[in-house]
Amino acid sequence: MPLARSVMPLANCSVHSAAVEGSLAVLLVLECGLGLVGNAIALWTFCFRLKVWKPYAVYLFNLVIADLLLTLCLPFHAASYLTHKTWSLGLSACQTLIFLRALSRGVGVAFLTAVALDRYLRVVHPRLKVNLLSLRAAWGISVLVWLLMAALSHQSLFISEAACPTFEPQGDFSFSVIWQKVLFLLQIILPFGLILFCNARIIRILQKRLRDPDKQPKLQRAQALVAVVVVLFALCFLPSFVARILLTIFRRSDSCRVRRALEHLSDVTSSLTYLQSVLNPVVYCFSNPTFRLSYRKVFYTLRGRGQEAEATCCDLKDSYS
Repeated sequence: MPLARSVMPLANCSVHSAAVEGSLAVLLVLECGLGLVGNAIALWTFCFRLKVWKPYAVYLFNLVIADLLLTLCLPFHAASYLTHKTWSLGLSACQTLIFLRALSRGVGVAFLTAVALDRYLRVVHPRLKVNLLSLRAAWGISVLVWLLMAALSHQSLFISEAACPTFEPQGDFSFSVIWQKVLFLLQIILPFGLILFCNARIIRILQKRLRDPDKQPKLQRAQALVAVVVVLFALCFLPSFVARILLTIFRRSDSCRVRRALEHLSDVTSSLTYLQSVLNPVVYCFSNPTFRLSYRKVFYTLRGRGQEAEATCCDLKDSYS
């Protein structure tokens, strides 16, 4: 009898909510639309307007590709919420979609971290030979990042059918489920700690070097870029990190109300992780005036004032140059 009492609440506790699922579907569609537009403009800028390429630009270009791939997964995720977390396209399609989502999100985090490391080495340790990295080497590193993340994410291809309605690791504690959860947590803890360390050191060094009043605008741009990267990462990933920890702790709770609230919280915060693909263009704008001109031109064109935004393309001069 005690065993029956501990199992029955878990079996009969429904976590479906039409209001929550409908709202999340709308949020995912908006994230998809804004992410596609913002990153498509960034990709066009990289391909046709950027005259000077550096390793930093190579990493940002790969970040754009990862963000575009991630946004293409969102309509399928939104459709699952609109059908109350059901999936009708088969297990193989579900596994492929989960793999692409894990790959693109992991690659995006990796290249955000690469950008922070590149800036840290150039500013804090400018005499190191690694700062003379060639473009060919930067492209080689980028390929290795994609291959490494594909290897780390390949367990998604073996996920069980229980994960398909929500695209999150579900079911028994198999190796694939545990690996996906551990990988997600590591992709938050390690990169965020590294990004915080690198950016804190960068600001400290720049505050010492740019004390001249004439150099304060450059310092302010650098501080703004650092703040954008840190806030973006924290906003997109930390809520989901906390929600997953709480859900793991209380997953066996006898209270349906607690489990239902945590499931909804996990769904909401998981959807917020996709904001990364929407907000990353802000990083590009702070990094290079070329991107600001591109976004401004599109904005003015939509308002019928395209000629006001015409400007010559700028070389790559980021906020730390």
